[in-house]
Amino acid sequence: MRKQAGGLSGIDFLVIISFVAVLIIVFMSLRTAAAEEYDRYTTIELEQGDTVIELAKEYRNAHDLSDRKFISWVEKVNRINANKITAGDTLIIPVEANATALGGIE
Repeated sequence: MRKQAGGLSGIDFLVIISFVAVLIIVFMSLRTAAAEEYDRYTTIELEQGDTVIELAKEYRNAHDLSDRKFISWVEKVNRINANKITAGDTLIIPVEANATALGGIE
């Protein structure tokens, strides 16, 4: 098969398109897996005056992290800065969803 001058052959084009399609599929699979990884955790809606440090203390009986690690986990998973949260924001916190449902917090 001949290459066109200054262009891609049909096979080259097909290989590139296939490669891009595989990358897209892998990327989407990883995002889905990451989202499902956090499905087991509690999601909360922040109220006026809530802070991540107060959440760490409020849910202390339902997690085994230090306050610093709790804050770091929340920032990483939610892709936020803990100092810039506002009422109405929704956060995933490192507390098993069934822990809150089963009365694991006080």
